[in-house]
Amino acid sequence: MNTEAEKMLADVLHAVARLMKTLEDENAALRAGCPEKVIEILPRKTKEIEEVDQLLKHFGEGGGSKQQIEEALSPFGKLIKENQSLLECSVEAQTQFIQLVFSNAEDEGPKGYSATGGYAMISAQGEALTLRSDI
Repeated sequence: MNTEAEKMLADVLHAVARLMKTLEDENAALRAGCPEKVIEILPRKTKEIEEVDQLLKHFGEGGGSKQQIEEALSPFGKLIKENQSLLECSVEAQTQFIQLVFSNAEDEGPKGYSATGGYAMISAQGEALTLRSDI
């Protein structure tokens, strides 16, 4: 490998190491349940991903081969999978929370059978004409 290829490889590995540190920070924030920290990390993560992408393109165009970096990037792939899993869990948890917060308040009120025989909410005005299901 010539000096230019070695420099490109070193640049890629250095950029990947920075991105891995950022992903580790993000994963720690996700595990701790700190979405505000994740949001704070996002611009840095985006910038580092773009940098790695550009360096990998430059490396490939400069004659670099996958075999040269594949082994070095193995821990990176594992970290990405962990990050994706944690992000998916966080999104699911936030979705469930939002659904709970915005669930229909009617579903929480007392219910009974109305005068017409249908299921209905019990209100103070109609309570005399409603058969309650909790009696």
